[in-house]
Amino acid sequence: MIRLSLIYLLCTTVYALRPTSIPPLLDVPVYSLSTLCGDHDREGSPSSARTNMNILTYACPVSIQPDRIWCISLYRGTLSHKNFTLERRGILQLLRAATTHREEEGVTKGVGELIRVLGGSSGRDVDKGRICAELGHSWERLPVGRGGGEDPNDDDDDDDKHNWPEVLPSCLYYLKLELVGDMINCGSHEVALCKVVAMISSEEVIPGSAELDILSTRELRERSIISELGRII
Repeated sequence: MIRLSLIYLLCTTVYALRPTSIPPLLDVPVYSLSTLCGDHDREGSPSSARTNMNILTYACPVSIQPDRIWCISLYRGTLSHKNFTLERRGILQLLRAATTHREEEGVTKGVGELIRVLGGSSGRDVDKGRICAELGHSWERLPVGRGGGEDPNDDDDDDDKHNWPEVLPSCLYYLKLELVGDMINCGSHEVALCKVVAMISSEEVIPGSAELDILSTRELRERSIISELGRII
């Protein structure tokens, strides 16, 4: 009887539940959302480019039929939030692990620089396109004729290509998103339900069972690029 009481006491002590203000430290994929800048932000900005990009980790598929629906969350007040709200479209880019660094003469350089530019600065203040090009990540347009939608005949034409923003090179996946309904106010962020109108991969064939070489928040934390709260360091 005494032994059972001790075992019960030990178990209830080790697994005792208590309130906490610390959220779970999750390991999730890292994306960049590319959006179109309207005339409202191009005038007087450091860049005349129509494209802006950020770093985004709040993204998740929520439905597959009759349309593929993804959910993304954007920080209110940012240029990406404003662009996506007004233009109602963007390209979600799944970043590779190698995106955080590049090799020059056998030496790893630029660790975290791209992430800090896209996620730690505003397109209202800096020319992200120019800086990315200097880091070896020149923005480009997705190729014509590779719509990637549910309809195999639904290819992009040349006019439509310019209605979409530019993208980073060599991302694992590009998802063309269009906003469904209105943005959902969640306080610091607004949530968008988006229809996936096209999926494009930089790989020829990606088996469903293959593990993608994605960039994750764990790697960014281990490299001291972001804090445990997810902020750029």
